[in-house]
Amino acid sequence: MTHDGPSSHLDLEVLAATLRGHSDDLSLYAGFLLNVLSAALPAELIEVQREGKWRARLAGREPVVLSVSVLVGDNRYQLARDEIGRPASARIRHESGGVVLSTRTVGIDEWSRALATDLARLARTNGAAAAALQRLTAP
Repeated sequence: MTHDGPSSHLDLEVLAATLRGHSDDLSLYAGFLLNVLSAALPAELIEVQREGKWRARLAGREPVVLSVSVLVGDNRYQLARDEIGRPASARIRHESGGVVLSTRTVGIDEWSRALATDLARLARTNGAAAAALQRLTAP
């Protein structure tokens, strides 16, 4: 994956489209983020919140993902839903030193593009992140 010139724009669009394509089913999307991005990012940068085990057992299923967030630089990208079957909301929080400076609720397109941009920026200086992003955008 190149990071300058015309192909970097195309790679970024492919990555954003890939992220959007996996966002409809939050459980699937969380697994996608965990599997691919956890290979590139330290575990403490990815957070997953699942429903309680007892509630899931009473419903006869495994606990489902309620939210997933990824911290890239000073931005935390979060997809969250209140309960199963509800649509997820996308938020971008700007943080500094653990303090939340701002939170914006955005559409999934804007969320995906912003996350893709920050991940591409990280990949320029992090070989493992670059390799993970190549796997994301490979045909």
